[in-house]
Amino acid sequence: MRRERALLQGNREKAGKFRRLRIKRKNVFLLGVSAFLANAAFGMAFPYLSVYMRLIGGTMMMVGLLSVAFNLTSTIFQYPFGYLSDSTRNRKAFIALGFFSTGFFYATMALVSTPLTLLALRTAQGALGSAMMPAKSALIAELSSRIGSAYGLFSTVENAGYMVGNFLGGFLVGRVGIRGIFLLAAALLALSSMMVLFIRERPRPRRAPRLPLLPQEGRESERVIFSGAAFRRLTRGSLGLFYLTVFVVMLASGQVYSVVSVYFGEKFGQEWVGIIFGVDSLAAAVSGYHIGKLIDRYGAKRFYLAAIAGYGATFAGYALAGSPYLMLAVALLSGLKWSMTLNATSTYVAERVRANERGQAMGLLNAMMSLGWVVGPLIGGYLSGIGFSVNFLSTLIPLGLAFVLTLGLPE
Repeated sequence: MRRERALLQGNREKAGKFRRLRIKRKNVFLLGVSAFLANAAFGMAFPYLSVYMRLIGGTMMMVGLLSVAFNLTSTIFQYPFGYLSDSTRNRKAFIALGFFSTGFFYATMALVSTPLTLLALRTAQGALGSAMMPAKSALIAELSSRIGSAYGLFSTVENAGYMVGNFLGGFLVGRVGIRGIFLLAAALLALSSMMVLFIRERPRPRRAPRLPLLPQEGRESERVIFSGAAFRRLTRGSLGLFYLTVFVVMLASGQVYSVVSVYFGEKFGQEWVGIIFGVDSLAAAVSGYHIGKLIDRYGAKRFYLAAIAGYGATFAGYALAGSPYLMLAVALLSGLKWSMTLNATSTYVAERVRANERGQAMGLLNAMMSLGWVVGPLIGGYLSGIGFSVNFLSTLIPLGLAFVLTLGLPE
């Protein structure tokens, strides 16, 4: 009788493990497909936002303000949405909200014809769209104990979607126009938001353990701690310095990518905008998973340093490449450095914070990225009025500073 009870208990445990594994695989599939579709929508629409602003009469300063307004509201709302994601223990609702609201505002943009209205919609899009990033980053970390590989896998999926969207946008823009591109992107985002709602999140214990836990099979993050002490813990010491370097790197990024679509269009023609961005995304998609595995083996800091150097080489290439084919080679480098940036920064933070504060930590990481894109486009819009090459090469100053600061961070 005792032997039979032991066998029965063993069978129940095996069945439970199999059930948890099946749920996990289904969650990975649903999140992966929804992320692919959402990023395809982003890849279609985003490269043409600045072009659209110019077409409806906006100045280069208004082009820069598109990024400033979006990232300002995104910066403000990232951390609160990360807190809500932790406290409600409901990641999928915030991911779905971010996807759907982003699509709604793209659909509305297709109906406007004045620069100020477009700017207002982009501002609101930044506020509500920011709901998805902390929750998605935290959920990815909770799907695997090998965090770098998990981020690498989803980086590959998301960049593949973005690449498809870039190429689709370049192919379709001459046929349906930019307004049509926005409407197609909105439809894809609505579909992706519905798919996310089918993810099954397991209930998490309401009382957090005393010691921090790394996410493992069948265990997700515990009760959130939202207090002044928690915020100070995330922003002081080496982690606070790391957040500062992310801000500086993204400041340089904002200088360039807020205006580079206009630069590509004026230099090579609008059809090349989607192609160049597509090659960029292709490189990021192909390399993402492999870079994630290497980060698990060799550490996030090394790849973050390589990413910063890659930014400098990419922006110098933008300034110096004289033909679209040379620019495609620069785009390959650009995709590699973005893949390293995304995977290395997410892994560095996820491995250094408590599981019950991971949503807030990721929200703060995304806020620093967005804040860089608040300041950077203002500088980029001004310097691009002097000359695009002046703007691109000037980024070597903040990137050099970020590289030196990162050297002092712990492994």
